[in-house]
Amino acid sequence: MISEVVSIVFGGLVPGFLLGLLAFRVKSRWCPCCGESTDAMPPAEGER
Repeated sequence: MISEVVSIVFGGLVPGFLLGLLAFRVKSRWCPCCGESTDAMPPAEGER
């Protein structure tokens, strides 16, 4: 009985947790103001 409840709880929590991590990673890739990618890019020539 208790093992069934634990498996149901973890069966719901684990996919929700993983979806939350995925949503955070996708959201953190884009600038909220301009929509540009936030990946680190090397400085262009002359910009230092």
